[in-house]
Amino acid sequence: MKYTDEQLREAVKNNIFTQEQMDSFKLFIRNSSSQVSKLMKLLYYGGGFLIISAMTWLIGSSLSAFGYGGIVAFVSIYFVVFLIAGYIVFFKNHLEIAGGILFSVSIALIPLLVFSILKLCDFWDAATQYDDFYIWIKGKFIVLELSAIAIAIPILLKTKFPFIFFLISFALWFLSMDIVPILIEETKITWTERAIISRIFGFAMIIIGYLLDIKYEKDYSFWLYLFGLLTLTAGFSVFYNSDDKMFIILGVIHIVMIFVSILLDRNVFLVFGTIGVIELLGRLSYEYFKGIFLFPFCLTIIGVLLICFGVCYQKNKEKIYNFVENKIPKLILNIRPKRARS
Repeated sequence: MKYTDEQLREAVKNNIFTQEQMDSFKLFIRNSSSQVSKLMKLLYYGGGFLIISAMTWLIGSSLSAFGYGGIVAFVSIYFVVFLIAGYIVFFKNHLEIAGGILFSVSIALIPLLVFSILKLCDFWDAATQYDDFYIWIKGKFIVLELSAIAIAIPILLKTKFPFIFFLISFALWFLSMDIVPILIEETKITWTERAIISRIFGFAMIIIGYLLDIKYEKDYSFWLYLFGLLTLTAGFSVFYNSDDKMFIILGVIHIVMIFVSILLDRNVFLVFGTIGVIELLGRLSYEYFKGIFLFPFCLTIIGVLLICFGVCYQKNKEKIYNFVENKIPKLILNIRPKRARS
């Protein structure tokens, strides 16, 4: 659990501990060797994302003049260099975030490396380029996603660095789309069939995230929750233009997400649940008030109500949490992650 300076000052005012104890505690935190400042995290992750972008989306086109043989050689060298650098920084220098980011860069290179090797083996047709991996849905692309996951898992088990789940979750998200043509052997695949696969993958990712949330104190679940909800929401979005019953079902699902956010103490569920409710309210307003002067006023009222709800929620967050906890059966409360019970 994180504490703000304001909360610590309130604790001093209420004689929970003295000013001297608070100052000693803050000094201890600042001087802790394991403490990483927000600026350091920004530099580490910002640099990591820049490298990953350069080494994945951009390097393929930059090295195209060397041919795929040249790309394989260059990327192989980069992969080994970042892998060795990650090992030295992570295990020798004990800089977990910096070393973990370097390991992550080496994992991110795998799709391009595998694509280039298979291109040399004529696995891809002449028209297929690496940039297509991020744009089009193709069954053959699951080789790239599975390769990245296969390399990421042993590195994750060795380092236990949570950010690696970002790469795994991203690969699973793409896999949920590219695997559809393989599971459904049809020339024309309907959006309903794609949506069903997306919902299955999204729900599975959320369940895996929940199981990791229960077992480990480190946050291995955030990226699985994020991409799982993204995939699940995409699976439901195909039904937004359906009948009123489906609108009600989708509304209930998004409201359940909001309650799950309270149960698991995860804001990502609150964000997706709130966005879903807002979208549904907007669509319903459009259906019933489109073409008449009341439509903009209706949207304005909804917006004002949502802001009021946000203000009330912020002021009464603890009361809401306590009320919900008192209404939820103990059996459900006991299966929450330890982090959410504190």
